Amino acid sequence: MKVFLTIGFLLLFAIAASAQTAANDPWPGDRRRPDEESEFLKKMLAKQQTAREKKEYAELIEKGETALKMSEQLEKAFAKNEHLSDEDLKRLEEFEKIIGKIRDELGGDDDGETSIAVKDEKPPKDVREGFLYLKHSTEELLSEIKKSTRFSVSIVAIESSNALIRLARFLRLKS
Repeated sequence: MKVFLTIGFLLLFAIAASAQTAANDPWPGDRRRPDEESEFLKKMLAKQQTAREKKEYAELIEKGETALKMSEQLEKAFAKNEHLSDEDLKRLEEFEKIIGKIRDELGGDDDGETSIAVKDEKPPKDVREGFLYLKHSTEELLSEIKKSTRFSVSIVAIESSNALIRLARFLRLKS
């Protein structure tokens, strides 16, 4: 009888201990602790942010390459005809929009001031020289974007984009 009583007492003790442990477990059925869960979430969010930043940087370079192609097409079109067609004017307007998007993604805005670097450069004498300068400046902008990383802000690239926008507006008015 003592044996049954001892076994019953041990069984009752085991059940009570098990119930107490289950009541203290905030994540029943899950063996991860809350601090492990937050570390896991932090790592996942960091990976997603890194992937998003890489994608945005690749898109920025792609926009720069698109702008370069457009500036080359515009320069060739003007050299061939000595004026721009309606289609070319639309392309110039689209070029201006793409450069504006690049500037915005770089973190810049149009502050209305020209920088020292832009003031030191000679403005184009005529529209023909303006299109050559547009192509050259777009090449420099793309080069500057490629030199930077997704973690840096390039003041030179922002100023170059501002100068390109002003030049595109000038060429649209003169053409």
